[in-house]
Amino acid sequence: MGVYQKGNRWYIDYYLPEGRRKREVVGHVDKITRSLAEKALKARAGEIVQGKFNLEKAKKPILFDKLLERYLGWAKDNHKAPENDTHLTKPLLAYFEGKTLSSITPWLVEKYKSERKAQGKTPATINRELTVLKRMFNLACEWGLATSNPVSRIKFMQIPKEIPRTLKDWEFARLYQAAPSHLKPVLLTGYLTGMRKGEILKLKWGDIDFEMGYILVRDSKNNEARAIPIDETLKKELLGLKERATCKYVFTYEGKPMKSLRRSWYTTLKHSGIDKCTFHHLRHTFASNLVVGQKEDIITVMELTGHKDIRMLKRYSHTREEYKKKAIKRLGDSLKLEVIDTSLDTTPFEPKFKEADIIELSKQK
Repeated sequence: MGVYQKGNRWYIDYYLPEGRRKREVVGHVDKITRSLAEKALKARAGEIVQGKFNLEKAKKPILFDKLLERYLGWAKDNHKAPENDTHLTKPLLAYFEGKTLSSITPWLVEKYKSERKAQGKTPATINRELTVLKRMFNLACEWGLATSNPVSRIKFMQIPKEIPRTLKDWEFARLYQAAPSHLKPVLLTGYLTGMRKGEILKLKWGDIDFEMGYILVRDSKNNEARAIPIDETLKKELLGLKERATCKYVFTYEGKPMKSLRRSWYTTLKHSGIDKCTFHHLRHTFASNLVVGQKEDIITVMELTGHKDIRMLKRYSHTREEYKKKAIKRLGDSLKLEVIDTSLDTTPFEPKFKEADIIELSKQK
């Protein structure tokens, strides 16, 4: 234990009960003397001996802003799409900016949920933001910046189960026709391979084997490579692109690799007149067409889409309404019942007892 000066501040140096060394700033040299710094050290020693020392109170408060800065750096090194973290943390920063980590309580997180709901955000969006916040606090605990996670005691919002959107053939045709030239091959690749948007944009010419007729997805969501056969329509489209290629990436815009589809997608969607639809719905459509339309076995489709869990694939490969109707019609057509026509039966109904008989019986009783 000791007292020392570093720069223009007094520090005290002591050991915690578990043996770890702790250095703590006690004040500016212009405001306190060495004697006062020594008294502060004795006070700390007394707290440790009496078991009253609170490490959290001795720590410098950490602002949410600092945690977010550190988290985004971590996401850049560990997540495949760190831009998603940047997007999802913007509303979190707007609400928690300037607050210390210790002041962010479950009640405050509940208030955040209520405010985002009042802003018209969907339960799915709010849950994604809470997921990031929960991950941030888990890491803060690992890094020694926090002792508990306020989000761990929060119930996430209920998300209504919806039938995943798939595109009918004519819808995709209209979408394809309305798309600009640089987006058309991207749409075709999504529709005929079921690849995720991120997988498509990261595709390089070295990942395509035209001779064998395969696309090799190296950088997948689950970190497992998979090979997807290329049909002749897509092969012809990709070969045309390769003749004009100027870089190692397959899909480019103005000579540079495409980083986002946001603007071109929504412009295309607007011009096509198609109802609400996202690029990911092409993947839904791919799985549904194979499982429901082509009657392919689940294992084959899982290998093509890169799904590890059959439950997730079932969500994509839901039975479309037209197939439901056909199934019910086949069931009705197979039912053979003998129809009895009662309209021709003119036999009058004869009651077992007449009114006079009932009166006589009642007298006898």
